[in-house]
Amino acid sequence: MNFEYSDPQTQMESFFGGFFHISAFGRIEEGDDEKFQRFLDRATPPPRTLVYINSGGGHVEAAMAIGRLIRQAWFSTSIGTYILDPQQLDDLIIPRKFTSGKCISAATLMFLGGRLRYFPDGSEFGVHQFSFKNPTPESIARSQRLSAAIATYIAEMGVPAPFLELSAGTRGDQVQLVSEEQLKGLKVITGGVTEPTWGVEIHEEAMWVRGERDSLWGHGKVMLIYSKTDGFSFAALVETMGRDNELMNFPLVEIVVDEEDTRIDITDRCIRAPSGIYTMFMANLSLSEARLLANSKSFGIQIRGSAQAEIFFGIAAISTAGAEGKLQGLYKMGAT
Repeated sequence: MNFEYSDPQTQMESFFGGFFHISAFGRIEEGDDEKFQRFLDRATPPPRTLVYINSGGGHVEAAMAIGRLIRQAWFSTSIGTYILDPQQLDDLIIPRKFTSGKCISAATLMFLGGRLRYFPDGSEFGVHQFSFKNPTPESIARSQRLSAAIATYIAEMGVPAPFLELSAGTRGDQVQLVSEEQLKGLKVITGGVTEPTWGVEIHEEAMWVRGERDSLWGHGKVMLIYSKTDGFSFAALVETMGRDNELMNFPLVEIVVDEEDTRIDITDRCIRAPSGIYTMFMANLSLSEARLLANSKSFGIQIRGSAQAEIFFGIAAISTAGAEGKLQGLYKMGAT
């Protein structure tokens, strides 16, 4: 497989951000995961770079290893190729040329590595069973191990089991093309935002319910926390993405509830601090504020320059659908 990297070419492109792309094309060969790692070490593309894939498949283990590298690097994936167009030069913005492509067989596993995953018009996405030609007892055992590794990988990428069942239902010498609608239903395509996931964490001193979601604007987590010593509090982790100054210094910090129907101004009681790739926000809550979040349909955090500012940084309200019992249970435990 070949890899090509495109970054901002002009001052204007650098100013607007984006313009970071990798095109990965050709058959996936054994050892291409090591080749991709060397490519990343040399090119040093930043997080949120979009990887365009155009491949008919190839080596399954290498494809999964590349997919894991894509996930670890916080890249997204799409289908096709996207390269500089030397025929159209401009002093401010240099056009890129997009060519639709295909993602078939093992390449679909590589595609799943994207934190966000896109399906441009004209794309082909095809699946089938993964197996070895001329089966022998040794290759049959290896196929079983490979099937288990693929199932583990798919779950690791957050894609439900029916995707694997779809692949397993198509003979290895055939390819089943999967429609965009089917891929959305299987959560293979996310577009610019993923569905939220909610979980509970219990520690000796505190417990919390955490919702998280990835999007074009970064990865975000919101939490309703209860501690026996401190009562209820709210916390959020906002992927910084170069917005350190705004997130640390914009004067207004608000929890937004039920989309933006209700706002809780926490500016004067909010602790802000860098935390790895995130900026952390944390504030104590009153009992009524905790009850509001526990019974909400969604909540998030907005950091703005003023109450009149329409643009905000932070996390748009995350739907609590499916987490109602967790949130209300936490509130009832702390309120009694």
